[in-house]
Amino acid sequence: MVEIKEANTKRLRKKFIQFQNELYKDCPQYIPTMLSDEMANLNPEKNPAFDYCDMKLFLAMRDGKIVGRVAGIISHKANEIWKQKRIRISRFDFIDDAEVVDALVGAVEQWGRENGLNEVVGPLGFCDLDKEGMLVDGFEKKGLFITYYNHPYYVEHMNRLGFEKDVDWTEHKVYVESVDEEKLARICRRVIEKNKFRVVHVKSKKQVKPYIGRIFELLNSEYKNLYGVVPLTERQKEYYVSQFLLLLNLDYVGLIENEEGELVAMGVLAPGMADVMKKTGGRLFPFGWIPVLRNIQKPRFLDMYFIAVDSRYRNTGLSAVLLHEITKRAADNGILYAETGPQLEQNYNIQKLFAAYKVESNFKRRRCFKKAIGE
Repeated sequence: MVEIKEANTKRLRKKFIQFQNELYKDCPQYIPTMLSDEMANLNPEKNPAFDYCDMKLFLAMRDGKIVGRVAGIISHKANEIWKQKRIRISRFDFIDDAEVVDALVGAVEQWGRENGLNEVVGPLGFCDLDKEGMLVDGFEKKGLFITYYNHPYYVEHMNRLGFEKDVDWTEHKVYVESVDEEKLARICRRVIEKNKFRVVHVKSKKQVKPYIGRIFELLNSEYKNLYGVVPLTERQKEYYVSQFLLLLNLDYVGLIENEEGELVAMGVLAPGMADVMKKTGGRLFPFGWIPVLRNIQKPRFLDMYFIAVDSRYRNTGLSAVLLHEITKRAADNGILYAETGPQLEQNYNIQKLFAAYKVESNFKRRRCFKKAIGE
């Protein structure tokens, strides 16, 4: 028999997080999350997303042992913006057992029903900067620090329960040396000269800080119409800066201004943390921070966090200039490739961006499912 227990204390939240590591301890593709960050993410006193979200964490127990977990998230702001009545499934992990899966989904649906909601959707997080999507293709590939990994049987259970595809994201492996570097460099120079763009290469945390607000303004502006996106609040911006800034190598942050000094393009690629997180088990202390710092200074590959280009300049070649600036630095530093985070399959603009590079397209595919909540 399966018992559902709410993880509503710090001790139980920690068990909620650690279950994933236990479930995947023998899986080479799985990458642990950073424990300290995830503890903060699930803490209403620390994560500013709770200003507009409610969340419940559910554990599935059998004979006193955890056999599954799921978070239910109600994003009131997302429901308001997108005119929906949805509850989000997040952090959904379980053994291959129908009774366990049914109990977890049932707990989320019941909470949604109690709050007048009519649809369950996910996996999604609090906002677009959280991990999202269930892997449906590419199970043999190693995961990323910024994505979920799951076994193939997850998808079978979603289909069994009547979940349907809402949207897919694809991921790509982009080799940083361009196919024709001389030609690409010449084109980029022309674009810069014609439009009087200025490439900004920040080299210290002090230099990047004046740009942080402008980076988030551009991100909010250009991502607002993407699937499920909710603009980040000021408190969320500060929160994510505190989490991500320490993990960046500024060689792989690209900023471009127009003639008036406005930020019109930005790209953030970060040292790939997968191997380090695997080695440390997601723990920074007491000694996990040492390999993390080494990896930041000399990464072997990059994770592509996000790229945003002011829509006014979308057809000027600006996006090509931005990516070329970052990939050239990466190639000069001996890096071979970057893996994208999840990209909406209909986002053809971002896919065109990689035309000048050798790419393993649709390297992985992940899905957001939806299902009506019954009476």
